[in-house]
Amino acid sequence: MEYNESPHEANEYVLNPNDVLQDTQRMDSGYNVIWRPVMNTRGSRLRKIEVYTSSDTGTNIRDAETGHYYNERVGSSDEDLYFKVVLATGECKSKNCSSTMFYSSPRHYMSHMRCDLDPKEIAKWEAKRDARVAEAEKSREAMRYKKQVIYVN
Repeated sequence: MEYNESPHEANEYVLNPNDVLQDTQRMDSGYNVIWRPVMNTRGSRLRKIEVYTSSDTGTNIRDAETGHYYNERVGSSDEDLYFKVVLATGECKSKNCSSTMFYSSPRHYMSHMRCDLDPKEIAKWEAKRDARVAEAEKSREAMRYKKQVIYVN
């Protein structure tokens, strides 16, 4: 039995990973590309930044840099656990019609967008996040206490 296949035919069905990624991003309703000026030795040039927006109230919060979905919901008090940014420049053209982005912290935002924030704004967010963490811990403690109560007839 003879089997002849040229190398070209064997590679005919190989998918290019970059093409698959680009197709996936195009189908993603929260995926956006924005452009920011960056200074280099030859002056200023535009830099591509890929971002993911979170959708409407009640949907899962999404990491703006990675696109990872978290368990917390948009519109809930758990939003305070994340640094929330609304891109109000008009350049965010996501299919989900949102320009709201969530980051794990202001430093995460500054790293991704290559910008600086006022330290007072960072401290303000940290206080808000810490208050929410304390509130969540109280709720967990109350739930644990309720489970420990034993009723005797």
